[in-house]
Amino acid sequence: MPEKHNKVKYRVWEPLLVAISAAIGLLAGYNMNFNNNDYSLINFQNGSSQNVSHQDGRIEEILRFIETNYVDSLNHDVIAVDAIKHILRQLDPHSSYISPDQWEDHNEKMEGEYNGIGIETLMLKDTFFICRLLEEGPAEKAGIRVGDALLQINGDTIAGNNTPFSTIRSYFKNNADKEISIMLKHVDSEENEIIKINPKTIEMSSANNSYLIDEQTAYLEMTRFSSNTYEQFMKSIETLIGDKKRMNLIIDLRDNPGGFLPEAISILSQLFEDKDRLLCYTEGLNRKKAEYFSTGKSFFNIGKIAVLINEYSASGSEILAGAIQDWDRGVVIGKQSYGKGLVQEIFPLKNGGALRLTIAKYYTPSGRLIQKSYQNINKSFHLDSNEYKTLLLEREVAGGGGIIPDVTVDATLSEYCYSMKDYADYYIINEMVKAKSDDIELEVLNTDAFKSFILNTYGDAYEELTNGCDMDFSDFLKARYIRISEGEAAYLDAINAKDAYVNEALKFINNQKTTMALLAEEN
Repeated sequence: MPEKHNKVKYRVWEPLLVAISAAIGLLAGYNMNFNNNDYSLINFQNGSSQNVSHQDGRIEEILRFIETNYVDSLNHDVIAVDAIKHILRQLDPHSSYISPDQWEDHNEKMEGEYNGIGIETLMLKDTFFICRLLEEGPAEKAGIRVGDALLQINGDTIAGNNTPFSTIRSYFKNNADKEISIMLKHVDSEENEIIKINPKTIEMSSANNSYLIDEQTAYLEMTRFSSNTYEQFMKSIETLIGDKKRMNLIIDLRDNPGGFLPEAISILSQLFEDKDRLLCYTEGLNRKKAEYFSTGKSFFNIGKIAVLINEYSASGSEILAGAIQDWDRGVVIGKQSYGKGLVQEIFPLKNGGALRLTIAKYYTPSGRLIQKSYQNINKSFHLDSNEYKTLLLEREVAGGGGIIPDVTVDATLSEYCYSMKDYADYYIINEMVKAKSDDIELEVLNTDAFKSFILNTYGDAYEELTNGCDMDFSDFLKARYIRISEGEAAYLDAINAKDAYVNEALKFINNQKTTMALLAEEN
């Protein structure tokens, strides 16, 4: 009987304890560094703050009662994290708790840089091999080559013992500007070599991958909106356009999850020549309406614009695509975007983690909310019933469910086989190791050999891995080989040659009619 009573007592206390811990966690996050823009995912034109009611200290009082009188010992850290996550699940799908481990990775992505030596690796069997080198990076300068096997770092064996990648990464992260020793076996040698190298701060590429499709058209891939994306965008455009009088631009936002709003706004300002065009606005219950306008200080003469999106283009990608569409500035091509119209701010916590909290919603210039329904967040979603029109041609556009493209495109080869890219790279590196050379014959990059490799390597998983990709992989394999040997821009040039999105963009750009005339026809 007493045992049953204790269980009932625990069930009564448990939800209260969870709620109290969650409330304290949220309050701690809310009160710490509220106006610290270094951590903010958005910089407001008119900053605002809000006082948090502490309910006369009753939360702290109840917690002290629990700590002093509860029948069993408590793991406060576990309970606090679970409580915070439980509370956040009641808010929206994008507010979340970031653990201390995740916080460091998050900062790297948003700051656009990391400590390393400029390599990409993959594991074949139990050994890490170099699959790509950053041009002019520390590894390339030190003589490391694609296909080389990593054997030891600072005397510690990392091959043949299932060392996790996180351990290898820690050697580079924790030794910035300090010499480390790497033992490796070159792809074309049987002898091991020890190389001394100094990890450096490496800039992540978010808008560096670009090339000229033809004399009048530039292509630029934008993978996210980090703190240095605008700077990379400007350098890329300057390199591509140079002294040309006018250049058309294809902006590829496929799979771009978003990031810093100011970066997206700065890039948009370069796409509009006139000043004071509304680019988007944000508003929330505890945030005043903030409007963002073009500056009129565009440095390049950009002609027609085509923006490529898919179902994984979100947030900042949708802001950019939405402004281009609302002002009839260019054509949006692809698939309906993700539908994330929420502004979030990061609140660092004392435990080293952080709270990512939704503080406002953003709207396109025509007043469209891009956020899809929370209830259908992982399902197909419905657009809202409001009517929206573009601001110049008054074309009908939809809100409440992402950006609907002006031109819809089916899946392309690169998208269709996206899940296969790692396996394609495994196969290519394996062929380099077999050939003892990073220069392999293109004849080995064929569908039958690739599928045979997957079957022999992964056995029963073959059907699952190749599901949806029952096609000729030759072009895809050759494009991945170009990425490994020549870099990302060369890979994009190769894979885009048969890309339906890019071809639709070129149809639009190469048409002699003006952007306005073509969009009017689309309508």
